[in-house]
Amino acid sequence: MDEVKVAVIAPILGRDLSFVGDVDARVRVFDANFAAPGRRAGPDGPAAGDTERLGAVLAQAEVLLVGYPVPEGLAARSPRLAWAHHTQAGVSNLAGTDLWDSQVTLTSSRGVMAAAAIAEYALAAAGYSGRGLHEAARQKAAGEFTREGYAMLTLRGATMGVIGLGGIGREVARLARAVGMRVIGTRRSVTVPLRDADGADLVLPAGQLLEVAAESDFLVVCSQLTAETAGFINAAVFAAMKPSAVLINIARGEEVDEDALVEAVTAGQIRGAVLDVYAGELAGQPPRPELVELPQILLTPHISGNGDTSVAEPLRQLFAENLRRYLDGQPLLNVVDRARGY
Repeated sequence: MDEVKVAVIAPILGRDLSFVGDVDARVRVFDANFAAPGRRAGPDGPAAGDTERLGAVLAQAEVLLVGYPVPEGLAARSPRLAWAHHTQAGVSNLAGTDLWDSQVTLTSSRGVMAAAAIAEYALAAAGYSGRGLHEAARQKAAGEFTREGYAMLTLRGATMGVIGLGGIGREVARLARAVGMRVIGTRRSVTVPLRDADGADLVLPAGQLLEVAAESDFLVVCSQLTAETAGFINAAVFAAMKPSAVLINIARGEEVDEDALVEAVTAGQIRGAVLDVYAGELAGQPPRPELVELPQILLTPHISGNGDTSVAEPLRQLFAENLRRYLDGQPLLNVVDRARGY
């Protein structure tokens, strides 16, 4: 194989791009982080010449390493592009870009993108609700101070339901079992119930979502956003859940029917929800008022993966391994199936 030119538009990986060039002497690296959305010279947009500079880089690139947000028109300006790797675990933010609509092979960082930090958020959300901190927060906001309203349970012995036992879901399962929780979950590739698999006590096919919901004290959404999962946490799911149960969403807001969630919380059908995402977030829309105003719902601005100072290293290692495979003509890891959506 001749020289392979790799363009990098992923500031999350830092300024030192030697991890790319060190893979093989045939690799030539182009730092295109100057073109990353959000890295602007001023309020009037890109710095003078940036568009032309990026065009010159993309015209040569055979491989692209791209973060989030994804710049527009990458495929159209990259006639030689054969493979693009995305630094995010989910690829729903690629849908609608010309990379998604192209014939370029796509790979993701599924399984390595801040899995531990996001799983810790899910466990903290369970503790926040189960150990009564949500009621303390409500009382503080209302100027109250009483022992009433604390419907508490211990995490030990409670059931954590995990929807989507991928890389993040398995880490949620591991942490939950470590504190004595029973874990049940779903996985799309599973066709029959499996015990002690994927870090869970019981894994069910994706079609048995309602069974998982009915048994869970905490229901954690970890699945990828696809045509099948859009809005699938709906009124039927909330009807199946225990009145004391809590929904935790660390995936994508569009996977939850927010009308049904607000109705379920308001009616006392479920205890509440902890959400790190909301519908329309990736499009820059504000959250609907009820998600902010209802005391039973805690909403955070997609920060569950923050705080892990080592998050970039697993991403670097995954890309380097895939680049070796690409150079050697071997199958790539985490190839995206556009039909499945991940």
